[in-house]
Amino acid sequence: MVYAIFTFIALGIAGGYFFLGLEHKDLLDEILMSALYFMVFVAGIEIGGNRHIIKKICNPQSILLAVAIPTAVTIGSLGGAALSAFVTGMEMRDALLVGSALGWYSLSSVVISTLYSVEIGTIAFLANMLREVLAFLAIPLLVKINKFLALAPSGAATMDSGLPVVIKYTNIHVGLFAFINGLLLTLLVPVLLSVLMPGQ
Repeated sequence: MVYAIFTFIALGIAGGYFFLGLEHKDLLDEILMSALYFMVFVAGIEIGGNRHIIKKICNPQSILLAVAIPTAVTIGSLGGAALSAFVTGMEMRDALLVGSALGWYSLSSVVISTLYSVEIGTIAFLANMLREVLAFLAIPLLVKINKFLALAPSGAATMDSGLPVVIKYTNIHVGLFAFINGLLLTLLVPVLLSVLMPGQ
């Protein structure tokens, strides 16, 4: 599956470079969102069809795990961003701002570019998009250590584009935690952006 993903990414880059221009962006965005909605719909059917999994998660231990996972992902993301500031010489606040996107590149890049800096917004887009792409490579490896590690690389994307990949390499039980993880991180991103945005 990973090879297929990267093959189609390469084909897409080639197609975009040789045949499409910026005037096609709206059409491509619509096609992308339609495909994403379909993937999430199918994953939702698979989760909903396993009623015993939903019942299994409704206990104190599972609820604690559902909160602990996005907490750990957030701490890891911001910690990694802070470390990158030392390595690259980037301003600490700017690095944390990029890391606070938690993988949600479409929102963070627009918000940061509009309210703060186009340069930092571009870095946020590239860094978080790369995070999502690398997650496709990391997930098959991480599940060999622990299935729940599959929830970390995609960040907020575990509720949408990362969900089918997580389910493929783990199971529906982990997939349900992936959806909850992505949902909580998605709700947290605007809060982190507003707190870390300079001048806010």
